[in-house]
Amino acid sequence: MNFRSLLTVFVLIISAATAAAQDAKKTADDFAAKWVAAYDAGDAAALSGMFTQDGVFNAPSGAVVKGREAIEKALAGRMKAGWTKETVTTNDAGAAGNAVWAAGDYALFGSGEVAGKQTGGHFGWVIVRDGDAWRATMLTANVSPPK
Repeated sequence: MNFRSLLTVFVLIISAATAAAQDAKKTADDFAAKWVAAYDAGDAAALSGMFTQDGVFNAPSGAVVKGREAIEKALAGRMKAGWTKETVTTNDAGAAGNAVWAAGDYALFGSGEVAGKQTGGHFGWVIVRDGDAWRATMLTANVSPPK
């Protein structure tokens, strides 16, 4: 193989990797938008449906919540406590086989007894293709310390 052919192959590989990263970011952003829409609608069932059957939510409290039913209960409890609005910003994403990982920041906004309050932190999730939908197999979130 001559140098020009080798350079062409290299450029194609780099281009494919860049396209995969852009696709991963778009997939992660689309997933985050669906998450926020369901959260802001107060739909814990829709949120839990965004997880695989055996999905895991490592909650900011430190609790490890496994399975859709338990995840729905945990998120419904959070909403009932007044944390009724959320923002999610994907800062980085990538593809790994048939999965997409993403990391970013989230913020929760209170209503009712916690009106005017805000909390948030960093998150990371791994989403996988499940039929025609992307679903979270793991979501891990922490709480940023007060400033």
